[in-house]
Amino acid sequence: MKTQLTRKILGSCILFSGIHSLVFAAETEKTVQFSSLKVSSAQKQTPEQKALAKPGAYSSIGEINNLSSVEQALRSTPGTYTQMDASQPGVGVNIRGLSGFGRVNMMIDGVTQTMYSTSPSQYAHGGQPYNQFNSMIDPNFIVQIDISRGQQDGENSINALAGSANFKTIGIDDVLFSNHRWGIRSKAARGTNGLGYNGMVAIAGKQPILNHDGYIGAMFAISGHNIESSYKNGAGFNSHEFATTKDFNQKPHSELAKISFKPNDSHEIELSGRFYNNKFNRRTIESQDYYAKYRYTPLNDLFDSEILLSRSQASQKFAGDSLMSLRNGHAKNISNALVAKNTSRFNYHELDMALTLGTKLMSIDYNREVTAPSSDPWQSQNMIEYNVFAPQGKNDISSLFSQIKFEYDIYTLALNLNYTDYHIKGYKPACDPKAACFPEGAMNVNRHEKAWEPGALFSAQIIPEFEPFISYAHTTRAPNPQEIFFANEGGASMNPFLRSEKADTFQIGFNSYRPDLIVAGDSFRLKALWYHTKVKNYISSDSYNVCKGGKRCKIDGTFTDDDYSGMEYDGNIYLYTNSLDPVTMRGYELQVNYDADVFYTTLSYSNERTSQPTSLAMGDFGQSPASELPKYYATIDAGVRLFDDRSLELGTIIQITGKSRKASAEGFDFDTGTIPMVEQEKIPTVINAYANYQMNKNVSLKFAVHNLMNKNYSNALDRSNSAPIMDEQGQNKQTARGRSFLFGGEIRF
Repeated sequence: MKTQLTRKILGSCILFSGIHSLVFAAETEKTVQFSSLKVSSAQKQTPEQKALAKPGAYSSIGEINNLSSVEQALRSTPGTYTQMDASQPGVGVNIRGLSGFGRVNMMIDGVTQTMYSTSPSQYAHGGQPYNQFNSMIDPNFIVQIDISRGQQDGENSINALAGSANFKTIGIDDVLFSNHRWGIRSKAARGTNGLGYNGMVAIAGKQPILNHDGYIGAMFAISGHNIESSYKNGAGFNSHEFATTKDFNQKPHSELAKISFKPNDSHEIELSGRFYNNKFNRRTIESQDYYAKYRYTPLNDLFDSEILLSRSQASQKFAGDSLMSLRNGHAKNISNALVAKNTSRFNYHELDMALTLGTKLMSIDYNREVTAPSSDPWQSQNMIEYNVFAPQGKNDISSLFSQIKFEYDIYTLALNLNYTDYHIKGYKPACDPKAACFPEGAMNVNRHEKAWEPGALFSAQIIPEFEPFISYAHTTRAPNPQEIFFANEGGASMNPFLRSEKADTFQIGFNSYRPDLIVAGDSFRLKALWYHTKVKNYISSDSYNVCKGGKRCKIDGTFTDDDYSGMEYDGNIYLYTNSLDPVTMRGYELQVNYDADVFYTTLSYSNERTSQPTSLAMGDFGQSPASELPKYYATIDAGVRLFDDRSLELGTIIQITGKSRKASAEGFDFDTGTIPMVEQEKIPTVINAYANYQMNKNVSLKFAVHNLMNKNYSNALDRSNSAPIMDEQGQNKQTARGRSFLFGGEIRF
């Protein structure tokens, strides 16, 4: 496969080298035809406002300047949430009730994140580690988050069932003031109630070259945190009683380096390296991302080309007996990727067209090293083989993506077609002869699937106050090695025949823009939409025993006493399977932005419904957690800007959460064969307050109070809520942080 992947990468490079040669020929023509130009005020808009003007379910989060966390910012975005887990230091994005690699494409600077994070937990069922897909990124480096939900979006929608979230990191121009050749930007913050302190320093420079036609620039940033191991909830109880241990104290540090070379307007090269290191909860975490990006934008409508080569690697080393029955645990994953694309623009009379063609190749490898504390070789091998820690496997994804966009008068039609080829490889050991396993012998698995993914989006700019859009997208995601090679009973619990999930999503909505709505110079923006998604072959795990006659019996309401007494194999087999019934998700989302300079407000509202089943491996083996969203949730961010220069900003954030369900703390229900979803205690309205003061262009000060009214509650989608210790709720087991104060500042020159 390495040879095949190398051929594909070389072939793509040759393809774009050919384009590079063709464009020089095109540039020798005496005349150049330009497509029509649409002039707007978009350059003055914030990322949030730009997304509100874009047809489709798009949202953006600009730089977070009010001392909110990244999780809070994501949870304040329509259709978007996070998977909270106190034992995990990363960010897990949830889109419309789906999360994890393949369901949500989490990216950092366009590089897909694939880390499967495993965290020891003394609070889990059986003390098993908690697991979930996470992005390890320092919040101080984030300057923007772009979110796409439910529609085709080029390379971002490859192996992305529900959508994507791209975290953009600080760059040279984020450090430098306009027309400055060098600069420094630093920020720091400190908080009470376990938040600790953090700081970042970035230095950058840009030097004009070639008679000021181009430039060469570089940036280096370093960031560090010191986060305490515990906090107090609204009733004053310490989190060591219900969610954390002394091992939760952490001091993560990160570095980020970027080099940019642009000799002229046609060529641009960017190199980047990002490094994350942390010792947290009895494990050492290291993560590195590297990428090289080349962009070719000549004065020619036929070519707007980009190539991105990336390599990501993550490592987790576990101390002592933190994995319970295993020792010296070391989980690693490496991801190599190539994205190459080109956009050509044409026009015919009043019809503008844009054709995008591209390819995305990924190779993701998960492996582990581990020993068992036994001197008996047979027992030692069994302890390793019959264990769910860090399943090993490889996922190779080759894809082509395309879009042709037509623009005529007020109408826009974008037609998409993607092709994806999956290869999932790994080793399945031989099964116990009594385990009713097929195939019974050992085998090297090579699961292969192909998929065509069409999509379309139609929009009309009827009037600024009403710009409707409608879209359809067919998306797929390959099974992950963590599902196919799950091994609580060795080879007997592996499913080499697991199929890809497939989703069909319909969306209809509209954007609205109205300047001078209430006072001169104000602006009002709105995005409202409804969506419906049907997922076929939904993947979750069930529990089986081998009944009389050597057949597997699912442990659910149909499992009888006779089945139990006639069992021929004493193992309880957890197996990931495809659901026979489609899983349906639907809802509506609303986002409003109003800015009158002296007063501003942003409102987001989501109302979601889902029928997805729970996964049994979540309970007894700590696999990816339940991801069902609250029935509805809303955030209102409103404030005023004072003084003539609007340098003082005073604001409040109001969080409203409807009924929410969690996986039952009692775990598996033998009568139904499921982990029931039970209603969580009512989540109160939570208020945060903040103040920002821009002293001058070089110095700003920030202050915030989180959970101003000191409410005692538990956040939705917090894994701690489903731990066995939570079987009886009380004031001492509410997992949300109580009132906390934060002070911060930024210096830039």
